Amino acid sequence: MSDDGFSVARFRDRLVAEGLANAQDFLGCSDEEIGAVVRAQRVIALPALYRDFLAVMGKRPYPLMQGTDWAYQDLLELRQDAAELLRENDVDEALLDDALVIAMHQGYVLYYIPHASTAPADPPVWTYVEGEEPRQSFGTFREFLVSLEVMRRREIATYRDLEASGRFSMTRVEDDG
Repeated sequence: MSDDGFSVARFRDRLVAEGLANAQDFLGCSDEEIGAVVRAQRVIALPALYRDFLAVMGKRPYPLMQGTDWAYQDLLELRQDAAELLRENDVDEALLDDALVIAMHQGYVLYYIPHASTAPADPPVWTYVEGEEPRQSFGTFREFLVSLEVMRRREIATYRDLEASGRFSMTRVEDDG
């Protein structure tokens, strides 16, 4: 938990309380599974807030970022997938030295935390998009999570607007979730 009271558990609870997700949408990782992520990602340690994320919702972080590989099972292979993406684009794989690859979207967008083993508790999140230069996208992992909440709010609002117009049924979305 950060000094201002933010925690991943409270974040998850807020998503559920505000109807942006259901409690069963999320499932956390065990300490053993978190250790497996550390080994698979070849880092010495995880930033504290990211470790909390894994413990609270790492096995099943959906409905946030659907279509993106970022759940526990994905994390075990994302480093290799990221290296392959960089090789295919002639980008120096040293970019991944002590980096924690936290997500990959559709095989061409990579989210990562550089210098993960020595990163602050709430580290910046960087993005590499195929054909572009790597850049810092979020000042903190918390900002990254909150941006996903904002996207989920927009998604739900769009569904509600479509439902109000008679072109879509929220019941169908809720049944699928």
